[in-house]
Amino acid sequence: MKIFRFLLVLPLLAAEVLAADPAVSGLMLPEKALPQLDAILQSAVQQSPIMLNRALDLEIAENNRIQARAGLLPSVGGYANYIESRDTRADLAGRLDVTKVAYNFSITQPLYHWGERRNSAKISEIQADIVKGQYKDGYRALAQTLRNDYMRLIVQKLTVKRGAAYVEHTKNQLAKEEVRLAQKVISEFQIFAVRLAAEQAQLIYDRGQFDFEMAKVSFARLSGRPVMSDDAIPDLIPAVGYEAGTFDRLLAGFLDQKELPAIEAVTMRKQMQSAGLGLANQKTRLRPKFNAVLGMSQDEQSYTINIAQKYRVNSIFAGFSANWTIFDGFAAQAAVRNDLARLRQMQNDYKGLTERVAQQAQTQVKLVNFAARNMAITDRALGASEGSLKTKQEDFRRGISSEDDISAARITVYDAQINACNGRSEFLYRTGDFLGTIVEDPVLANVTDKK
Repeated sequence: MKIFRFLLVLPLLAAEVLAADPAVSGLMLPEKALPQLDAILQSAVQQSPIMLNRALDLEIAENNRIQARAGLLPSVGGYANYIESRDTRADLAGRLDVTKVAYNFSITQPLYHWGERRNSAKISEIQADIVKGQYKDGYRALAQTLRNDYMRLIVQKLTVKRGAAYVEHTKNQLAKEEVRLAQKVISEFQIFAVRLAAEQAQLIYDRGQFDFEMAKVSFARLSGRPVMSDDAIPDLIPAVGYEAGTFDRLLAGFLDQKELPAIEAVTMRKQMQSAGLGLANQKTRLRPKFNAVLGMSQDEQSYTINIAQKYRVNSIFAGFSANWTIFDGFAAQAAVRNDLARLRQMQNDYKGLTERVAQQAQTQVKLVNFAARNMAITDRALGASEGSLKTKQEDFRRGISSEDDISAARITVYDAQINACNGRSEFLYRTGDFLGTIVEDPVLANVTDKK
């Protein structure tokens, strides 16, 4: 009957899984709007200096796991001595040439340690799992930074273009005013402001160009790739769509889960599990520990009153050994109480953490909504400025407007493009932030098969 019920529920579970994927895949992220970014995010797993260090963290965690597991396996050891000596004995005349060979080889297998060795191995496995989770979350944080920096490069490229256009505009204005000054139409005082504006425009352009070059270098260092050329950077962030219902459904599904899958929550749950095993180990400190022993040895032994008269003894042995700390000055009891107190602290912290993560996810959805509204406004402003530029160009062809009017309108379009790209960038960044909190960011697929 239980199997039959499970078969009835299985299609519903599959339907939920299939329904969840399109909800996330339908959201617009920077690498979807800017396909060039996707290759950068994929290569960053292997090339970014940050990820190279995190890969070493994985290696360290795996080696720690192997070391802890060694406590469950048998240990083999021993010694061997070969000695040539010349002995002088009082009971015998002359000197004796003596060869001594002694050895001892044994195998010790932990037999019963009240689960201490097994718990220690489990703790190391938990720590390795935590590091794996931190590796993935570290990559997600890196990907989010690269997304933001890449979109900022686009805005900076636009800013440089706008600066160049404004420099040209101020130069043209200054040239005309210089002619008027030469014709005594205006005074030196009146042209001072025009000259100052031209110098400021050039300074702003030079500073913007420098900042743009430094940003490209920083992005290359962070991503582990060569510095990109200007042509490799898109001219604009394309317009993106927005559907509030998708974010609300993802948020509701996240909050409905009994145990939040956020990386911080998962890590703390594993840490509490590890702390519980450590507490169990502390409780075994005053209990006897048993091992099985098997080995062979060779040595010398005296069987008479004359202890100098020795005979070789070969031995093959097997048996059990026990180690028991009976009293340690109440240190074990204090250690147990400390570990229990730390575990309770972690449980209290976990409750606060889950509340904070839930509130963070709700706040991020609000921020996504605000960013979407701002994006819609800046997009409309861009459309209006582009329409105004077309009108000025048509008026110029009819002789109604001047080249200065077209130049000013073009600068206005650059300003609108910068504002629109900033609005789109903020929306895409907020979307990635929210998906990262609910552990639904598709970029994690780049490290699914990693260590």
